[in-house]
Amino acid sequence: MKAKKLTILGAVSTLLLLTACQGQSASQDAQGENTEQKIELSSTAAISTMEPSQAGDTTSTLAMSQVFEGLYVLGPDDELQLGAAKEEPEISEDETVYTFTLRDDAEWSNGTPVTADDFVFAFQKIIDPKYAAPNADVLFDVVKNAREINLEEGDIDTLGVKAIDDKTLEFTLERPVPYFKSLLAYPVLYPQNKEYVEEQGDEYAIDSEHLIYNGPFKLTDWSSSSDDWGYEKNDTYWDKDQVKLEEAGVTVVKSPATALNLYTTDELDMIDKLSSEYIPSYKDDPSFESVEQFTTFFLKMNGERDGKKNALDNENIRKGIAQAFNKENFVEKVLQDESNPTDHLIPKGQTQSPDGEKDFTEVAEERNDYMTYDPEKAKEAWEKGKEELGVDKVQLDFLTDDTEEAKKNAEFFQYELQDNLPGLEITVEQVPFTVRVERDQNKEYDLELAGWGTDYRDPLTVMRIFMSSSDLGGVTYSNEEYDKLIQDTRTTHAADLNARFDDFIEAQDILINQDTIIAPIYNRSLSTLVNPSVKDLHWHAYGPSYSLKWAHKE
Repeated sequence: MKAKKLTILGAVSTLLLLTACQGQSASQDAQGENTEQKIELSSTAAISTMEPSQAGDTTSTLAMSQVFEGLYVLGPDDELQLGAAKEEPEISEDETVYTFTLRDDAEWSNGTPVTADDFVFAFQKIIDPKYAAPNADVLFDVVKNAREINLEEGDIDTLGVKAIDDKTLEFTLERPVPYFKSLLAYPVLYPQNKEYVEEQGDEYAIDSEHLIYNGPFKLTDWSSSSDDWGYEKNDTYWDKDQVKLEEAGVTVVKSPATALNLYTTDELDMIDKLSSEYIPSYKDDPSFESVEQFTTFFLKMNGERDGKKNALDNENIRKGIAQAFNKENFVEKVLQDESNPTDHLIPKGQTQSPDGEKDFTEVAEERNDYMTYDPEKAKEAWEKGKEELGVDKVQLDFLTDDTEEAKKNAEFFQYELQDNLPGLEITVEQVPFTVRVERDQNKEYDLELAGWGTDYRDPLTVMRIFMSSSDLGGVTYSNEEYDKLIQDTRTTHAADLNARFDDFIEAQDILINQDTIIAPIYNRSLSTLVNPSVKDLHWHAYGPSYSLKWAHKE
């Protein structure tokens, strides 16, 4: 499929914007069975990589989830469904050995079968230190010998992932892991065909022509520099009869007004993120949907940049910033959606207490005092920090994306922080999304509005990234006590759910209230517009934002 090139209009007519609140619902005709099964989608960011072991951003893993498939997939109601696995695994009595049988009809798009060796190769690739996979630690203390191989360069063949035969895959775990099945739906653990990967060499995954696929769709017209791409139905997919869409096109649209113009003129069937200024006009429209997600956005405060410490290395400076912005106003007046202000890193609803009686955030509030908006306390900490540093003024850069929405968000924090913290000067730096991701990973920023979504249903999914051994947090931070608490959830307390829960509560307190490396802002509720003629485009609270597998047009 050739991805449709949308015409980006230089100016949005006033008339179109005034009639935008009517949406497409008023102009849609009833469609028959002969409706062309093709839709057009927007994206706020480009794909940075299609190599699963290198995935680190939500746009890339979203694309991967449409074209690849792991042992499990997320179903329409966020339930785990069997993917490449034929049936539920056999589990040993001590819950450390999982044996999966793969589907006989699971194939790659080049016609070769999906085998157990494809999973062994993918798991070895994410653990092998020579590939420097950013998410390698998801397997630490989970799969046998993963940590030792990655950190100490042990024998890769000792990894606890083994092909018994072409269709039988065996995992040996270090200990029982309550979230293991959920982890197997994570895109970074999708299979890769060793023969194909090695045949492509350095060209593997540089564009859609140097990839093969085992999921519902094939990627088309994509390269590492693309701002648009397409999906085409994969006729070798084992469950192709469930896939009704023939094509889907995706275009990166950075201007909210342009996205809305394209939607109201039927050039887009879906806006993946409706800009805040248009939400009030669309809340009652049939095309509007607000999707609650287990995603937390927060300010990151990086105290060391390019090997040099800055003012954010001071704890009181960080605590001043963390209490100097009104998160309720940000949600209500800037986002204007159904997102919820939060003082926590773990999203509300993601994790229940072991007895199932309370939410993680509720227990955390009972046990610890969480910092929130308090201008007086903010100024007190700020002045103390400046005194400790011996300075009257502090200059910081605020890194953000090059979209209108990102600029508006950054300017809110720029104003709030400068207004409440005397002597603070903030410069907003706007860069393309892929550049921001790179700079975040290299810790080349001072302040950044960042978010982390739930990849699998466990607090570890986000709390692990702030360990000193992780390359994912994108912030200069090291705390031995924090590291030990998170490590204990994987080892010493892995089988003790109450102790494990307590470890996470205590670790979150250290990260937010004691060290104040991040300042939580809100849990996202994603506002979208979807043409009412598009049915069964399923949105998810965690993992990929949506799935196209069941989508179709009436």
